[in-house]
This record gives sequence, C-alpha cells and structure tokens, in this order.
Amino acid sequence: MRIFLVGPPGIGKTVVGAELARVLGASFLDTDDVIERRAGKACTRVILEDGMRRFRDMESSVLERLRPTPAWEVVATGGGAPIRPENRARMRSLGIVVGLHGSVATVARGLERTMAKREHLRREGIGAREHAERVLRERRHVYADADGGFDVDSGAPDEIARAVAAWIVAARGLRVDVRASRPYPVLVRAGVLEQVGRHLADLGWAGRIAVVGDRTAHRRHVEPLRSSLRDAGMEPVAIRVPEGERAKSRSALERLWRELASARVGRDGGVVAVGGGATGDLAGFAAATYMRGIALAHVPTTLLAMVDSSIGGKTGIDLPEGKNLVGAFHAPRAVFSDPAVLATLPERQVSSGLAEVVKTAFLADRESVAQTSRSVERVLARDLAPTTLLVLLSAEMKAAVVSADEREAGLRELLNFGHTFGHAYEAASAYRATHGESVAIGMVFATALAEDLGLATRALRPALEELLSRAGLPTRARIPARAWTFLARDKKARSGTTRWILPRRIGGFSAVSGVEPRSLARAARVVEGKAA
Repeated sequence: MRIFLVGPPGIGKTVVGAELARVLGASFLDTDDVIERRAGKACTRVILEDGMRRFRDMESSVLERLRPTPAWEVVATGGGAPIRPENRARMRSLGIVVGLHGSVATVARGLERTMAKREHLRREGIGAREHAERVLRERRHVYADADGGFDVDSGAPDEIARAVAAWIVAARGLRVDVRASRPYPVLVRAGVLEQVGRHLADLGWAGRIAVVGDRTAHRRHVEPLRSSLRDAGMEPVAIRVPEGERAKSRSALERLWRELASARVGRDGGVVAVGGGATGDLAGFAAATYMRGIALAHVPTTLLAMVDSSIGGKTGIDLPEGKNLVGAFHAPRAVFSDPAVLATLPERQVSSGLAEVVKTAFLADRESVAQTSRSVERVLARDLAPTTLLVLLSAEMKAAVVSADEREAGLRELLNFGHTFGHAYEAASAYRATHGESVAIGMVFATALAEDLGLATRALRPALEELLSRAGLPTRARIPARAWTFLARDKKARSGTTRWILPRRIGGFSAVSGVEPRSLARAARVVEGKAA
C-alpha cells in the first residue's frame, strides 16, 4: 500500500513525505531520486538533454514499475507526475493519493530554495514566481484529483505530516475487501467502534442483535457498541461469555445457543462478537449453527484478533484432545477494527498479537519485514499510527490469501506457519502460554526444521528470532512431553501425516510432509536451547 503525495513543485512533498513515513513507520521513496539513479544524471539534465517528454516517460515508468505489496510506502512524486491521467490511475490503483496545496507565494518560496537544481527554468528565463503562477493555473484540476488535500501555507512540514497521518488513521480510515464466496469489508479506523451500528445498518442489518463479549469486553466496549446499534434502529442484547480459552468449550457453546434463543434473536437478527480471538471463535461458531446460520460481525479488541482470527471465517471450539478440532467456516458480514482500543491492553497481549504480525510479514516480503522491524517497539508503546498500519498490513495479506483459498484447500495453508507445533505447545502448556507466545515458539521450531532439511539458510532463523525477541516474545522454551501427543492429533494432518509449512526465505514457503522423527528431534533441541 502506498501514499502518493502530489502537488506543485516546491510545495514540500519530499520533506513532508519523509516525515510522514517516519510518523507511520513506512518506507519513503522520491520519484525524482529514482529517475536520477536510472538516468545517471540530474532530472534537470534529463530535461535539457533528452527533452521534457522523455522525462515524463521516465516518471510514468517509475510508477508502472512499483509492484503491489502489503507494506506501506510514502511516495513523493514530481510536480508534473499527475498530469497524465494514466499516472493518476496507476497511483490510485496502488494506494492513496494525497494532495498538498499552497498559495503562489508558498510555491514560489519553495521554488526559490530549489532553483539551483532547476537549470531548465533558468535557461528559459522563467522566475520562481512566474513558474508558480503558471503551474497553479494550468494544473489546478490535476492537483485537485486526490483522495484528500492539505494546505501547507500555515504549517511546518512535521505538522502537515502529522495532520495527514491523523486523517488516514482516524478520519478517513482504511479498508480491505475480502473477496470470499460472500465478500465482506475489513474496516480499520481509530474510533470505528462507536460507528458500528451505522455501518451495519448500511449493510441491511435490523432486528435483535446479540452483542457477545467476555467480562473485559463488557466493562470497556459493549455499552458504546450497544448505543451505536440502538442509534441505528436495532435492538441490541448483551450476552457475556467466559474469558480466554475457557470460552471455546462445548458447555460455553451450549449456554450461548440457549441465551440466543432466550433473547429471541431471530433469522433477521445477528451476532456481533466483541473481544479477542476466543470470543470470536465461539460467537462465530454459534452464529454458524444457531438457526442453521445467522449474520455475524466481528469487532476485535485485541491485536491478535485484529490481525488474524477476525478475518477468514474460521470458527470453532476446543476438545480435550486438541485445539480447534470442532468448528465451521462462517464468514462475517464485516470486520471493524479500532486500533485506539489497544491502548488499554496489557503488554503481554500486545506482544502476543505481534507474533501474528511477524508471521504475516515473513510470509509476505522483505518490505513487510522491514516495516514490522521499524514499528515493533512503537506498537509496544501504543503508538497509534504505526500500529494502525501494521494492522492493515496483516489484514491485507490475510484477506488476499483467504480470497484465493477460502476453505483452506491449498494456498491458505501458508497461514499455518508456526501454528502446527505452536498449537501443540499451547495445548500442552494447558494454555498458560498465550497463542502468540506459542506461535512464536512454533515459528522458531519450523524454521529450525527447515534448516535441518536444507530448505532454509542459516541466516533466516536469527533474523526471525531477533524480531520476535524485540516484540517481547519467547524464542526458546522447554517442550512438554504432551506436546508430541497433541501434535499427532493436529487437525491439518492428512492421511495421518503431519503437514508442515516451512520457510525457504522471506516470502517463500513450502508445505512438507513425511518429516523424519530425527529431524523433529533436532528442531526441538534448537527450541530448548540444547543444539550445539
């Protein structure tokens, strides 16, 4: 995902863009710098020696060669880049277009500061003010064609950058569409929790709605959510469920079914799951099976639920024999992630959610790993802007995989990186280890296994472990003997054989079956810190 800054030359796109990238935890690209590297000479020399048309072609080429990525990048474009309609269409297809606006005096001052590198203007005898007047007059409609606009006349670059960041995070918000058998949106915006009712009404929701959450959700989030639903003309009914993994039991499921019936939630109603992943799994399974299926929406309030369990339609409960052994696919009608609520989470829960972010980044590409690395400490410090972007990074990656393989017939198996051994370790710990802590151990195990099988280089695991450690997650642990029993019952096994998602490199993974016990034992020694 990219944020393109457009506007007249001299308006400050490079300075604002670099600061905006810092605020968001994104990378930064200046298209003029790319052109100069490719041409081997300054932009003004390209214009003088090769002509303006050649320069415009090179601008277009830079935009065309940008490839889609879930990682975030701020791009400062040249003043003339949006002149061509195809360039504006390309920018919009890759992200958000933000216009920077200013008076003739502001643009002229910016041009004066940079006239030394604008030899083509000096040779034509065009002064800074004359050029400012011309571009603002001739390109006014071009610069207005943006998703949002910001006046730079009265603000310093850092103030403008913070204003753009606030607009993206809290005012505009961000959206990912999951293109499943029943498509649904994932909305990520600070403050969206209090707008859920309006959004659901727009989707056609009505009638009696069960708001399902645990004790913490009831204390912090259920009442504003119910108010939002009432204001939208619905009849919300609050239902409390057990906390954590205790929610994912047969007894909790039966109680929830009966409470839905007692509350007279009908086919025209629905379930809104508010809370963490366990609440979403239970409420989702209840919605999938009550009256043979009613509408479901997720309002995740933990980082783990925002980046993982709320997206994809997996629901389920645990059995004594293993985690998530009973469940159903039941896609939500919408997901509403409000990163502002994460400020109330304990640090251990934030770290737990970061395990799934790290997993997603390593599945995606090097740019996503780099963004996660830039942002991990800021997420732990509850910095809203980089947290919001990491939530969307993970949501976009998972949405793409789910859209391509909703029922986990192939590609979606990649999302199980770290989960095969992680689920076994989590169950063997009697759920004293959090899901994220268990996935972290599972990723280290899988990477050590990939090393042993000759799939991954020795450099991959240290990079993974370094990032996990900075996120406050374990990379070494004693493996309970019971973990191997739970591993044998893994629900992803085929024909009695465990399937492993193993990394070859960042962004490159393989599904492997038939791993020899001695390789598993050597990977276990790495996790337990006993490897030579």
